[in-house]
Amino acid sequence: MRSGRVSGQSNAEGSVEALIANASPTPKAVTLVLLPALVLTLVFAFSYVGAFHDPRRHQVPVAVVGPPALASQLNGLPGDPLDARQASSRADALSQIDDRDVYGAYEADKNRLFVASAANRATAVALEETFNRAAAAQGGPAVHVTDVKPLPANDPNGTTPFYAVIAWMFGGYIASTLIGLIGSPRSRSTQRAAARIGALAGFSIVAGILSVVLLRESFDVFAGHVVALSAIAALTIFASGAATAGIQAAIGPAGTGLVIIVFVIVGNAAAGGPFARPLLPGFWRTIGGVLPPGASVDLARSALFFDGARIAGPILVLVGWAALGTVLALALGGRITDPVDTEARAAAGAAV
Repeated sequence: MRSGRVSGQSNAEGSVEALIANASPTPKAVTLVLLPALVLTLVFAFSYVGAFHDPRRHQVPVAVVGPPALASQLNGLPGDPLDARQASSRADALSQIDDRDVYGAYEADKNRLFVASAANRATAVALEETFNRAAAAQGGPAVHVTDVKPLPANDPNGTTPFYAVIAWMFGGYIASTLIGLIGSPRSRSTQRAAARIGALAGFSIVAGILSVVLLRESFDVFAGHVVALSAIAALTIFASGAATAGIQAAIGPAGTGLVIIVFVIVGNAAAGGPFARPLLPGFWRTIGGVLPPGASVDLARSALFFDGARIAGPILVLVGWAALGTVLALALGGRITDPVDTEARAAAGAAV
C-alpha cells in the first residue's frame, strides 16, 4: 500500500512537472517574466545616469590656512561647492588630508593648493577648478597645485579599488543565490541556514584571497597591501552574500531582485568610484556610505593610500550588513522559495 502511494505520488509529480515543462508560454506568463527585467533596466538606467551625468561640487571638505575671513568667503561661493575648515598651519592641514577629514588644503599666503588624488581623482580636479575660478573672479593668479597623495602609475584614474569591489559584491550575492538553489523548498531549518552561512564564509575567504592575488600578479596592483586587501575582499564578499541570504530568506525569490537594486544598481553608483560622494547628487551622496559597495570602496582606499585612516565606520557598515543577513537567514530558513515548484508538489500530493 505504501509502495503504491509512493509510486502514485511519483507519477503525479512527474505529470505535473512534465505539464509545467511542456506548457507553451502564454502572453500573461511572458509579461510576468519580463516585467521585472523591465523594472531593473529602467532603475539601472535611472540610477547610473542620475548619479554620473552631471557631477557637481557640493560642500567638498577642504582645510584652509589663512585668515578666518577667507574660510567664510570660500564657504559663500555660489553653489556651495566647498566646506572650508580653518587649519592652524600647513602641517595641521596636511594631517587632515592624511586622516581623510578633508579632500584638500589651501595655503593662502603661498597660493598653494594641496590635493589627494588617491582619495578621488575627480575631486582633486574639481578642487583645482574651484579655486582657479574663485581666483579668476578676483583677478588673481591660478593656484599652485601639489598632489600629496598621488595615484600609482599603473592606476592613474584610481578606479582599481572600485571595480574590485564590484567583483566582490557580485561574488557574494551570486554565490548566496546559487547555494540557495540547492535542496528542497525553503524550510525554517536553522541547520540548513547555518550550513549556507558557513559555506558563504568559506567561499568569501577563498574568493577574497584568490581575487586579490590574481589582480596583484596580473596587473601589479595592491602592492604591499595583499593581506589587508584580502581581508577587505573577504569581508565584502561575506557581507554581500550573507545580506543576500537573509533578504532572500525573508521575502523569497524577490529578494534577489531587491539585492540587485540596492547593492548593484544603487549601491555601486553611490559608492564614490569615478566620482566621490561630494560630487554626486543628494540621493546618492546621502546613502552611499551606508551600503556595502561604498563602505568597501572607502575601506580599500584607506588601506591602500591612507595607512588605514577612518576604517572603523566602513568596517561597522560591512559587519552590520553581514550580521543582519545572518540573523535573518538563521531565523527564517536557508533556501529561496520557489512558489511554482512548491505549489506543483502540493498539488501532486493532494492528487494521490
